[in-house]
Amino acid sequence: MNNPTGLQEFTPLRIAAERILSTALSSQIQLDRLERMTEPGRRNLLIRCWSERTGDFPPSFIIKKVEGEYNPDRHDSADTKRFFNDWIGTQFLNTVSLPSQHSPLFYGGDRILGLIVIEDVEHHDSLAELLLGNDRSLVERALLQYATCLGQLHRDTVSKIGEFERLYRIFAPGIEFTRASLNIQQLQARLNLVIELDCHCLQDIETINQMLLNPGEFLTYVHTDACPDNVLDAGNKLRLIDFETGRFEHAFIDATCGRMMFPSCWCSQALPLDLVQKMEQSHRSILSEVCPSLEDDCIFETALVNACGMWLLYTVLRHLETALVKEQDFGVSTIRQRILARLDAFIHISTQLNRLEGLRSTSSRLLEILNKRWSDVPKLSSYPAFAEE
Repeated sequence: MNNPTGLQEFTPLRIAAERILSTALSSQIQLDRLERMTEPGRRNLLIRCWSERTGDFPPSFIIKKVEGEYNPDRHDSADTKRFFNDWIGTQFLNTVSLPSQHSPLFYGGDRILGLIVIEDVEHHDSLAELLLGNDRSLVERALLQYATCLGQLHRDTVSKIGEFERLYRIFAPGIEFTRASLNIQQLQARLNLVIELDCHCLQDIETINQMLLNPGEFLTYVHTDACPDNVLDAGNKLRLIDFETGRFEHAFIDATCGRMMFPSCWCSQALPLDLVQKMEQSHRSILSEVCPSLEDDCIFETALVNACGMWLLYTVLRHLETALVKEQDFGVSTIRQRILARLDAFIHISTQLNRLEGLRSTSSRLLEILNKRWSDVPKLSSYPAFAEE
């Protein structure tokens, strides 16, 4: 069909998608209808497209195109990096994660146009939509599925970094691999806006930094933005989407998202501690299948506290300076609420497991000072299903 219905201005994208799908499915695919899914100005353009082709082929697909300053050969561009992260992460997971199938099916991409064609995942809701609902049993089930999904993602990608890097060298040879690390000097400057750090706190920050730089057997593919709206409820399981910040890092970066109230997400509220602990144990049980040392409580607890400390420091680095000047809304809660809540969560786990005492002491003093300065800031709310607790 020469003039498919809808979005005629995206004809080059349609033609590219037809070529990609025809190659991937070994059959001539024509896209007969297109629907724009995202508003103008978003960092990605999403188009749902349909084919009238019957048989074993899916009825619809998703074209995802990076927007912004994309240039496939501009390796210092954040837009370029997130596009290749998404492409290579999705393709990589298609090669290593069956039958778990953590990501959408990947059909192919166009390096010049900056697009990929992926599965249109059939789903009921996102995890974010479930969390903002009132059905407690449904939310608890979904969160345990979430922990299982992340555990399977990490289990299935242990020792697979070579394949991931091979794909990167093929499609984005100029982009260098760097392990996540803390900017300790910048962190110290942020914290010094409120309090002076002692040597014990700096030692603990360095301990966390070494965990990031040297994850050892816990080096797995991590989403790093396992935000509830990047998780789709596909019925009997959850599926992850949007791998723009995915890379090989320490598995507990993802595993502690629930305890630290989804640090990268607009949908940040509190969960009951007993449910958080069940989520962490579920993840631990699955990852232990390939990392048996995780059955040792000392190793598990150290990784848990260090990762919580990492997310606290991430929050401080990203938000504290601005929050000292003004309050800001971000999704369902405010920035100051998040800072206070993550300080409290880290202090609790650090005290319970008796680790990172220097960072805990500093966090306690910081929390005390901020509680006085921000006395009008209400406590971070629980998700609606747990509001009465």
